[in-house]
Amino acid sequence: MPGTARWRGPPAAVEGWKRIVSATPAVSPQQLLSTLTELRSALASTPLPLETLGASETRGVCDGLVAQLDDYVLPRLIQIDAPLLAVVGGSTGAGKSTLVNSLVGQLVSQPGVLRPTTRSPVLAFNPADTPWFDGQRILPELARTTRASADPRALQLVATDALPSGLAILDAPDIDSVEEQNRLLASQLLAAADLWLFVTSATRYADQVPWGFLKAAAERSAAVAVVLDRTPPQAAEDVAAHLTEMLADRGLGDSLLFTVVESPIGDTDLLPL
Repeated sequence: MPGTARWRGPPAAVEGWKRIVSATPAVSPQQLLSTLTELRSALASTPLPLETLGASETRGVCDGLVAQLDDYVLPRLIQIDAPLLAVVGGSTGAGKSTLVNSLVGQLVSQPGVLRPTTRSPVLAFNPADTPWFDGQRILPELARTTRASADPRALQLVATDALPSGLAILDAPDIDSVEEQNRLLASQLLAAADLWLFVTSATRYADQVPWGFLKAAAERSAAVAVVLDRTPPQAAEDVAAHLTEMLADRGLGDSLLFTVVESPIGDTDLLPL
């Protein structure tokens, strides 16, 4: 699996934003920002008081659009050269935290067996990028903390020289958590990502819930990579081939797929990436 933690150069997602902005010469970046800010205000202030057919779903769409604008679109337009945010999400027991620690090269997020069911998401970044994340530029509803916390509405910040400047990795809660608050937070964090890194396993890759998130990613043309983790060596080729077919059938055929074979490592050990 390529060493994401050794990334160098301008993030492709940021370059993509620059191309989008420059490809519309009739609309300046300032005009685009102003229009989207007005749209955000209109969505947030739209009253839907009547319990008519479809009202609940419409409220959910409005709330989701406001969150998307607050957590991703507006921050990226305002500061287009901000660090790339890669959000690692996926199924329960898929090994997300171990993968995050392995990508970073050190323990920054406690694996599931060593932590409470409810905990704050963890954001790792280079110390030089601290000003980008210790304020309210992205995810303004999450309180910042530098310690491990059981508060799901807090964001644990971990500054480490193991990551290059310009790249941040966020370990999100399980998207299929038994706790609704965890699932909602995972959805919010994924919507704030420049890159979605979905982690699944040989026993969970066909589950329905992850495919709902992946469908949403395809619908908004998000940058997605998938990690097939904890795969028995003898089944790796067949499982990867089946997962590749499933991705193609759902409009995600261009997504990179990485396979990590199952290995006998401890809870705090790093994967040999």
